[in-house]
Amino acid sequence: MSISVHSKPGPFSPMKAALWALPASAAETSPRPAQDQLNISQEGRQAQPEEALSELEHVLLNTSQEDLMDQVQNWRDQHPLEVNWNATVDPDGGIYAKAYLDSLVSQYDGTRRAVEAYYAPGHQENLGFANPYNHLVEKYRYSGSPYFRGDMDAAQRAMAFEQERALLWGGRVKLNDPWALAASGGVLSGEEVEAAARQAAQEKLNALIAAHKQRLGLEE
Repeated sequence: MSISVHSKPGPFSPMKAALWALPASAAETSPRPAQDQLNISQEGRQAQPEEALSELEHVLLNTSQEDLMDQVQNWRDQHPLEVNWNATVDPDGGIYAKAYLDSLVSQYDGTRRAVEAYYAPGHQENLGFANPYNHLVEKYRYSGSPYFRGDMDAAQRAMAFEQERALLWGGRVKLNDPWALAASGGVLSGEEVEAAARQAAQEKLNALIAAHKQRLGLEE
């Protein structure tokens, strides 16, 4: 077997091209390839220097599946997803809504009881007369009566008349009574009532969340 070396380099490669000269019999029976071919064996691929690999290829080449899964788990541990715990314990919002409404009702009842308690003595006084309503009028509307409440201003007398009349006739007392609610912090605004209801509802969910985390072993 002989080798013919073409010393002139090709236009795209700095390496000198070399062609194996086939035996005459082989040359006659085997067609020449249309172009040069280069086949690298598995051993040849493994023998290539790692410097020729990209950074990604180098990482993949030297990382096992177990190592990769460990890296993924470590990343998850360092970057936990934020969990919507409210939705976890209350998917349809029904618990929150009920707690919110329960708080509104509770605030309403508390205010109503405070107002009724404030006017209870005056109501009992009215019931002690043969005509309770006439006595109520004398107290708050007839200045010539010995029972007239001159110690109150006109606005307070008007409110007291309406509140005691509601108790006498079985009506609803007014909840925006600053005199009756002065001892308990005054009349709450709508924003304060709603804020208290939202807080009560969230506290309900917080209790459920704490219990759920405890079951999962996620106590903080």
